Amino acid sequence: MKILWQRFQALLTPGAQLLLCLLAGMYLTAVIGKLIRAFDLYDWLALSGPKFWSGQIWRLATYALLPAGVLDFLMNSVALVMLGGMLERHWSRGEFWLYCIVAAAGAGGAKVLLQFSNPLPLVGAAPMMFGLLMGWGFLCGRQSLIIVPFGEMTVWKLVLVAGAVSFLIMFFTAGLVTAIIMAAGGLTGFLYLWLKHKWLMSRASSVVDSERINRLEL
Repeated sequence: MKILWQRFQALLTPGAQLLLCLLAGMYLTAVIGKLIRAFDLYDWLALSGPKFWSGQIWRLATYALLPAGVLDFLMNSVALVMLGGMLERHWSRGEFWLYCIVAAAGAGGAKVLLQFSNPLPLVGAAPMMFGLLMGWGFLCGRQSLIIVPFGEMTVWKLVLVAGAVSFLIMFFTAGLVTAIIMAAGGLTGFLYLWLKHKWLMSRASSVVDSERINRLEL
């Protein structure tokens, strides 16, 4: 048991660990609030079109801190443990958190645009997990893995398969529109990383060009 705990801790970086603790704490607080009938975090933080357009813009991101249920919390926690630490090691803690917020806000934006008058609330960290999947593919897409019993697969193929399976599960359990909204988190994350990569490449190119011009002037 001690060895398993040590391996679990080794997977988690500080940023991913704090996010996991935050999700667990928010879920536990929400459950306690409902049991004692003292408060309802879902009523305060869940996202719906009418509440967002009435000025409650914080819901665009806070909905992702509230799991839709025990199964949703467990599945998203596993994805966060497996992918969060790995991505945070490539980035910084702040960049990792910013990326999660961007993915959550992207799905939230899709929600309030596609269902602007629908009062049905949206909760769950699935958009962030779609974003982590796309981030893994963006950073390590060409690497090959051995997946039993499927054999050798590139990371990109594994990401697409996992994303498609997750999308189908949501489609059959929550409907097409909800599945599209959740998947928008992954698409937003990919677009964010692509634009950031293009900006860094153009910036590096301009620096090299200016150095060459300075050398010619000398």
